[in-house]
Amino acid sequence: MQNSSIMDITEQNIQDVLAPSNPLPILFYFWSERSPQCQELTATLTKLANQFAGQFILAKVNCDEQPMLAGQFGLRAIPTIYLFQNGQPIDGLQGPQSEAAIKQLLEPVLPNEDEQKLNEAKRLVNEGDYNQALPLLKQAWQHLLTPTGKHRSDISLLLAHSYIELKQLDDAQQLLSSIPIQDQNSEYHGLVAQIELLEQAANSPEIQQLQEQLTQQPQNTDLMIQLASQLHQVGRNEEALAMLFAPLMLDLNVGDGQVKKVLLDMLSAIGTNNPLANTYRRKLYSLLY
Repeated sequence: MQNSSIMDITEQNIQDVLAPSNPLPILFYFWSERSPQCQELTATLTKLANQFAGQFILAKVNCDEQPMLAGQFGLRAIPTIYLFQNGQPIDGLQGPQSEAAIKQLLEPVLPNEDEQKLNEAKRLVNEGDYNQALPLLKQAWQHLLTPTGKHRSDISLLLAHSYIELKQLDDAQQLLSSIPIQDQNSEYHGLVAQIELLEQAANSPEIQQLQEQLTQQPQNTDLMIQLASQLHQVGRNEEALAMLFAPLMLDLNVGDGQVKKVLLDMLSAIGTNNPLANTYRRKLYSLLY
């Protein structure tokens, strides 16, 4: 399968590669089949592009096929490497190079460990895997700060979005309240609106009716499970877990074991990285063992 981090550059696609929307550093490699020095360097650069896949783009320019493009860069020797970031050249090398020299060239622009975790979190969010993305986003939020030592609003918004998807609305609201007014963009307002809609749904007539019925029939485990499930669906997990756990302290097999099963299913759905879920796991294990 072709590595998307390696591209053959032509006059038709170079502007797309250098577009401001491209966040990755670009390593332009000017080569020619007629140059014996290029063969080993091509192998070295391909190896590094695969090793650091997704962290920079290897943009290969075949000077035999793209002489006009090579001329636009003011090329004086083959092979030549130019390193670009944010659409601007920042460094370069001419002639054959060792792997160590190329790594040294790339080192200032490659993401550090926290940035790599942030990139991984973004991928997981795009795939809808918010449970796995959440701990990575929390770490990035704590460690990747602005030059003035403030939390980055782009990470805060992504973290708040994940909290909302996981129905952790209190955490999302607290995070959004910390975003400075100059960063309260359309994404911010969309998340605030999303929380408002979820809060309205969190106290629906269906939930209110189940609460009234359970007040009248406190021993009805079917009603308890229905209400807990409804609360869980709208993110009121603390209430749902407390409701299911209370009768288990007296009888682990209450409701023919159905209450315990629903509680375990709910803990699994909330995820292994949720502090509230972990608290109730420990409580349940203390009863079991």
